[in-house]
Formats: sequence, structure tokens, C-alpha cells
Amino acid sequence: MAQAANTGETAPMLGNDLRENGTAPAQSVLGQLPPRDTTLLVRNVRDRLRLAITLGEIPAGSRLNQVKLAKQLGVSRMPVRSAITELVAEGLLELVAGGGVDVRILTAKDVKDAYEIRLALETRAVRHIAENQPTWGLGKIEQLVATHQPLVATYGEAELLAADRDFHMTILDSTDNPYMRRAILPVWSTVERAMVQVLHFDGVFRDAWDEHFGITEAMRAGNADLAEKRMRKHLGTAMEELSSRLS
Repeated sequence: MAQAANTGETAPMLGNDLRENGTAPAQSVLGQLPPRDTTLLVRNVRDRLRLAITLGEIPAGSRLNQVKLAKQLGVSRMPVRSAITELVAEGLLELVAGGGVDVRILTAKDVKDAYEIRLALETRAVRHIAENQPTWGLGKIEQLVATHQPLVATYGEAELLAADRDFHMTILDSTDNPYMRRAILPVWSTVERAMVQVLHFDGVFRDAWDEHFGITEAMRAGNADLAEKRMRKHLGTAMEELSSRLS
């Protein structure tokens, strides 16, 4: 895959890097959010916190400070508190004795457990697509490969993660079984936290998108066995590589 952009700058952490006026640095994931309705606001806060944790802007083992996070995001403590509750349920955060919430430290077992779920769901999904040839799904998957494969060398970290997520989620959506996506969402933050470890290695994401092309090609040809074999190899190789870095 492609080498992610690296500015060499130290990312702000948990509100400790606030400017004097209480705002976060302009390039921070934790920049202030626009005003929203309550439901959307909580979702936006949750997504910002998830991305900040995934990219290491809020590092593993950190204790969250809700007051400082709320100030950085320009919101009240309520949406921050609600977002934290959701991220605890996802396994990104953990409650600690005596109160407070820490960012969970990612382990090799976490990665293997998450990829076992991916293997079960995504190999079944590509087989379904190859056998049933859903018009919308295959067209969308082919469009994503055509769009992203030539460009991954130019993408930054967040773009690489988003492109990969779009490809795999579209495969699940193309089964026309909404429980596929719902089943994988709880482990996806673990997947992306693990993937961040290899974002800076030249060629890793480029190779992954070559594999995406091969999987798509097999699905379009209606070859369910080959599509499943290629997806199994794609995910299995990633699982071993990523978990080994945490052992």
C-alpha cells in the first residue's frame, strides 16, 4: 500500500496541547465541530474521537479528560460523555477502577479476534456476490477499485483507511443482508487501529488494492471459489502481519 503523508509534527493529545484561547490546533482531528442536532452531534463527536484514537492522536493507554475534549471540540460535556459510552461498548475505551476512561491498548489477540470475524463474514459475502451477481453491488465495487487503485500512493492516512473501508463495507452491503455490516462494525475500529501500523510502509496499500482488484475480478467472473480463496488470502495475510507487530 502507499506511503502515508508524514508531516513530522507531534499530534495534539487530549487537550494538553490547547492554545491559550482554548481551541485545538487547526490540523487536529479534534478541531471544533459545527453546531448540530443532539443525535448527529454525538455521532460526530464519536467519529472524531474514534479517528483520533485510530491515528494515535489520542495514544493507547491515555486517560481521557472530558472537560478538555469538550473544549477542543467546541461542545458541551454531554455529547462527549455519550460518545465515550459508545466507544466503551466498541472496545476502544475501557472504564478504570476509581473512575475515568482509558484508551485500550491494542493486543495481538484483539487483531486475531477481529480478523476471525472478518474472515467469516467477508469470505461468505464474496461468495454470495459471485453466485448472485448483484448489479448495483458489483458496479459500485468495480467503481471503487477503478477510482482508488491508481491513487493510493497519493493518499494520506485518513484517506487510505476510508478507501479501504468503502471497499470492504460495499462488499458486505452488496449481499443485501443488513446484518453483515452490523456484525462487522463493532470490530472495525480494532481493524483500523491495527492497519495504522503499516500505513507508512511503501507498497503495502498498493499491494492490497491489487488484491482488491483480483477479488473483484473473481466476483465479476462468477467464480465463487476463487473469490473466496482470494479474500481468505487477503485477510489472512493481513491478520498475520498486523498481529505479529503487536506480539
